Amino acid sequence: MASSSSGRSTREGSSSPLGGSVQQRKRLSFICDACKAKVQMVADLLLLSSETRPVMTSEGVALADTFDQCRDTVIARTKELSILTHDIQSQLNMGRFTEAGDRLLEMADLVVSLTECSTHAAYLAAVESPGSQACLPGLVDRYKVTRCRHEVDQSCSILRLSPLADLTPQVLLELSQNISTNLKTLTDISLVASERSKDRFAKEQFKLSVKSISTSGTAFLACIKEVKTQPSELTRNRCILFSAALVQAVSALVGFATEPQFLGKAASVSAEGKGVQTAVLGGAMSVVSACVLLTQGLRDVAQHPESSSKMADYRERLRNSACAVSDGCTLLTQALRERSSPRTLPPVNSHSVN
Repeated sequence: MASSSSGRSTREGSSSPLGGSVQQRKRLSFICDACKAKVQMVADLLLLSSETRPVMTSEGVALADTFDQCRDTVIARTKELSILTHDIQSQLNMGRFTEAGDRLLEMADLVVSLTECSTHAAYLAAVESPGSQACLPGLVDRYKVTRCRHEVDQSCSILRLSPLADLTPQVLLELSQNISTNLKTLTDISLVASERSKDRFAKEQFKLSVKSISTSGTAFLACIKEVKTQPSELTRNRCILFSAALVQAVSALVGFATEPQFLGKAASVSAEGKGVQTAVLGGAMSVVSACVLLTQGLRDVAQHPESSSKMADYRERLRNSACAVSDGCTLLTQALRERSSPRTLPPVNSHSVN
């Protein structure tokens, strides 16, 4: 899947040894929000789903063939995550806000990968249990299309909410590329669904939906190009106007594509399989929840001056969240190795990872 990378483009050069410039702090704060939204969305779609389904690659094949492959991949990811978490703190302690932001973007991508692999491992372990039945694939992968919608929404939100001065040519380029990539993914999925569907209305509606996002996407991307060449509030407001049409078109397509008849049948899991699945997903949720806390801690540090009376508390929370990431990785590794866990899902909001 494509992932939002708009935060990468606002690099402001080397960081100041005195705690980073205002722009560097603003960039880090922005990256924290983007990364938090990204990992929360993936967790909501995969870890908190009431359905048991495999995770597929962009090519439409399963993420891995065996539980052991997934387990080894996830364990390797947890080790990488521990290194990145330590590096983020080190960069922040040295006042390198730009580098800390870069590492945080890497961490978000890693957590998404870890979440996907953990979810697929949980699926494989669950359907291997006696009495369980595997998923029957449908025309559409709900996770893929919903992620695309999220990416488009987020890119449009950046254009709508960011000050004009922050919309540099590089930012606009990356936003355009991200939107184009996700529209292409939605187009490819929809055309395949149209071709394979046996329903006359569905065949035509998928094609019409593609025309809709193509037309609104072309108009919106033209507005972004104009902001890039002629930056002004007028040209940015045009982006806002035409982004609404694109978001609506994408939402309509995804809403149609995720109707039950296009999604196949989720796996039927026995009580034993559900126990293994819960243990693995619970370990992954521990990691995600801790990483969300880490992004919040980084944001607090970025948004307040070093002289703030609360800075010591913010940095202590950051250290505690880093420890929680390590604990979550340990729990996840244990669940994967033993296919069980001494506890179930950690206490989080039942509808979202807040």
